[in-house]
Parts: sequence; structure tokens; C-alpha cells
Amino acid sequence: MKKQKKLGFLGILTICVLAGLCFVRPMKTEAAAFKTVYFDKGREKVGGYYLWSSNGKIYSSKSKTGAGKVIAKPSKGNQIWGGVVSNGSTVYYNEVRPGEKNDYIYSVKTSGKSRKLIGKVKDAYSISGYYNGNLYISTGVGGMDTYRLNIKTKKAKRIIKKATLRDQYKQYMLFGDGYTFSGKAYIYNCKTGKFVKISNKVISGLSFSSGKVYYAEKVNASSITIKSCSLTGKNKKTHVKKLSADPYNTRKITSRYVYYMKTKGSKYKCYRYDMKTKKSKEISEKSYWEIK
Repeated sequence: MKKQKKLGFLGILTICVLAGLCFVRPMKTEAAAFKTVYFDKGREKVGGYYLWSSNGKIYSSKSKTGAGKVIAKPSKGNQIWGGVVSNGSTVYYNEVRPGEKNDYIYSVKTSGKSRKLIGKVKDAYSISGYYNGNLYISTGVGGMDTYRLNIKTKKAKRIIKKATLRDQYKQYMLFGDGYTFSGKAYIYNCKTGKFVKISNKVISGLSFSSGKVYYAEKVNASSITIKSCSLTGKNKKTHVKKLSADPYNTRKITSRYVYYMKTKGSKYKCYRYDMKTKKSKEISEKSYWEIK
């Protein structure tokens, strides 16, 4: 029997993943043609269209305001699930059919025309990325594996177990442990199909910035270490030896800033740490979640 899926945040003490993939931001792809959208920020502009989701349907419009047009809706009893991939002309999305072992990946024009079945993936959870005619799809069972679905051949292949796509830069992708995002992290080269493990204890913040990979490793329950490496996994460097932060809530790391939370019980505050000045500044929760 197909495992029941649930939408929503998993709590501030856990890095939000998938299901709209919650925290995950739109990703950079080759030639900036395609990007992944999770609808967690409302309307998202892709090419000449704005895309958004409401009441389980996908809408598009050339205007930032207005009712828009429904371009995709699930058939009765089914659901449209997780992130979509689009280049502003075509949208790829996932339809869940409760009770079936497979979920269905469709394409549709932003005009709402030419809906086509692309392929099937067992227990697909979200479309997480795109590169050179392939969709990268996270599953919701077995620790969240990742599959690569070829749009032309309609064939799907699992490329990694218990790890999901976290960020993308050109042909490079970052993968971290499925549900907990606490442990092994990898760089994947879409051109070669090869994975390189960069750490056994990445806790959060896995990000591309300025042609490098940045990530946080846990020091203890209230602090992290900030590190980086090259796109090939080499030239590792420690930038911040110890930063007072909630290990599970480092939102993003750039070549200069670390966006993180501090939690105490059910309360939390958001901060930006400047690695150049070595100072932290409190920021709004809205700013924290909108960081790309």
C-alpha cells in the first residue's frame, strides 16, 4: 500500500525539505533556462510567465497580479505534489495517485495546452532539478532516494539512495541525507554521472556560492563549523571554526554570509553572520526564508 504523504513544515528544529520542499530555493540551471519552483513564496517568475499554486492547481499569468489561468489540475482523487521545473514555456510537474505504487510526471505548456505524460516514478515526492533533458526527482519512501528521468526516453533510474537534491549550479548538484539532512553530503556532476562525497557530517546550509561549495558541520547542540570546497570536492577550507547557531537551521551559506537561526524552546531568532567582519546581525524571519 502506498505510504500516505503529508504537506507542511516539519518544525523549526528540522531543516525543511521537500513537500514544496519548504525551505529549498529556486535553483540555477544551465543557461538559466530552467529552474525549480516550490511555490512556497507565492508567485514565481520564470521566463515571461508567473507561476503559482492554489487549491492543488497550478496557475500561470504574464502579469504579476490578476487571477491567472489554471494550466494543470489533478484528476479526481489525485494530487499535484511538490516542486515543478519550468523554463517559462513548459512546466513539468508530479501527480500523485493514492493507492498506486507509481506517481506520474507530466509536462504542460504555460498556456495550459499540450499536456503530456512524461513518465512514472515509484512514490515520487517532488521534482527537484533539471539538466540537459533529465528531471531529477526525489521519492518519499526509503529515506528519500533520487531518480533521474529522461524526458525523451521516459526511462527513470535511481542515481542515489537516501539522499536528495539540495542545490544546483550549472551541471553540478549537491545532495544531502534524505529526511534528517544530517550526515553524508555529495557533489554530483550531471555530465559525468559521478558522485564525490565531501563530508560524513554535514548538518545544514549545503550551498553553491561563487563557484564553490559551502556547508555547515555540527560542533555541538548549539554551534556549527562553516567549511567550503571546490566543485570537485577538493581544496577544503574552514571559514568559521565555531559559530553559535542551531545546527539544524542554517538556511544558506554564501562566500561571505551565513544565514542561520538560534532557538530556545519554541522561540527562535534569525541572523546573518558576516565572515569578513566576524559579526552577526539579527534579520527578520521573512528575510531569512526569502533568501535565494
